[in-house]
Amino acid sequence: MLENPKTWLIVGGLLLGAIFGAVARQQRLCLVGAVSNVSLVRDYRYLLGFALAIMVSITGTQLLEILDIVAVNQASYRDARFDWVGVIIGGLLFGFGATYAGGDAAKIVILAGEGSKAGWIAVFFFAIFAAIAQFGVLEKLRVYSLTQSSINLTGGDAGIAALTGVSKWLVLAIVDALLLLLIARKYKQHGDMKILIAGALLGLTVIAAWYTTGVLAQDEFEPVKPSAMTVSGPMSRLGYLLVSNDYPAFSFSISFVLGLFGVSFVLSVLSGKFKFAPVKGSAGHIAFGGALMGIGGTFAYGCNIGQGFSGLSTLSLESLLAVIAMIAGIHLGTLFMEKRHY
Repeated sequence: MLENPKTWLIVGGLLLGAIFGAVARQQRLCLVGAVSNVSLVRDYRYLLGFALAIMVSITGTQLLEILDIVAVNQASYRDARFDWVGVIIGGLLFGFGATYAGGDAAKIVILAGEGSKAGWIAVFFFAIFAAIAQFGVLEKLRVYSLTQSSINLTGGDAGIAALTGVSKWLVLAIVDALLLLLIARKYKQHGDMKILIAGALLGLTVIAAWYTTGVLAQDEFEPVKPSAMTVSGPMSRLGYLLVSNDYPAFSFSISFVLGLFGVSFVLSVLSGKFKFAPVKGSAGHIAFGGALMGIGGTFAYGCNIGQGFSGLSTLSLESLLAVIAMIAGIHLGTLFMEKRHY
C-alpha cells in the first residue's frame, strides 16, 4: 500500500497528526496559553516549549533544504508575492479570536475530540468563516487586499536568506543562537523539562511532515510542491463541505487534522475522560472567537500551525510577520478579556 506515493499523504498526515495531538494534549501545549501566561503572570514555561519546537523544526527543515533533500523553497510560504497587509490583519484577527475561542487551532480540534461543546462550537465557526473568507462573500475583500497591497519580492523567494543575500547556514546559525539564548536565559527560573521535551517532539513532527510530502509522497511523473502541517486550510474546506456538500479530496493537511481529532477522541475514551462537557463561559464569545480565527487564518494564509510551525520552519519573512501578528493579537485579546473581568 505504501508503494503508492500518494498514500503517504494520507498515512503520513494521520500519523503525524496523531503524534502532534497526543503530545500537545498531554502537556497542554497551546500558543494562547503560552502567550497569556507571559502576559499575565510572566510565566515562560510554555513559551520556552514553543521556542524549542520552533528551533528544532527550523534546524531540521533548513538542513533538508540546504542538503537538497526537500525543495522547501518551492513551498507556498516562500512565494514571491508578499501580502503584508493580509498577513498582519489576518494574524491579529486570528490571535485575538483564539483568546475568545479558548485555544489555538490545534487545541480547539483536540477539545472537540474530547467531547467539549466549547471545542465543537469553536471548530464549527472556525470552519464556516474560513470558508466564507476563502470561497464566500469575504473572498473579494481578501483578493482586493492581495492585489492592492502585496509586494512582488525580487528573486522570487520570500526566504530570509534569499532576501538578505546572506548564507543559509549563517541565517540558520543566527536564528538558532537567538532561540537558544532565550531558552538559556529563562530556563533557570521557568524551565520545565517535560514541556521542553514535548516542544522538541512537536518540532520533529514538522521535519517529518516536510520529508513525507517532499520525498515519500513525491511521484516522478506527477511532482507536487512539498507542504507541511496546517489547520486553517482543511477548516475552510470543511466549512465549504457543510454548505455545499462538495467533498474535498484527501490531502496531507486534511489527514493531519483528522489525526489530531482522532487521537484526542481515542485517548480521552481510553482514559475515561471523554464527555460532552458543558460550555464554560459564553458560547457567543467562543463562536465569535472561532469566526475571527477562520477569517484571520485565511487572510494570513495559515494559522499558528500553518504559518507558526510549517511556515516559520522555512524561514519565510511572511510567516515571521504572521506569527508576530498572531502573538500580538493573543496578547491584546488576553489583556482585553482580563480588563472585562474587573
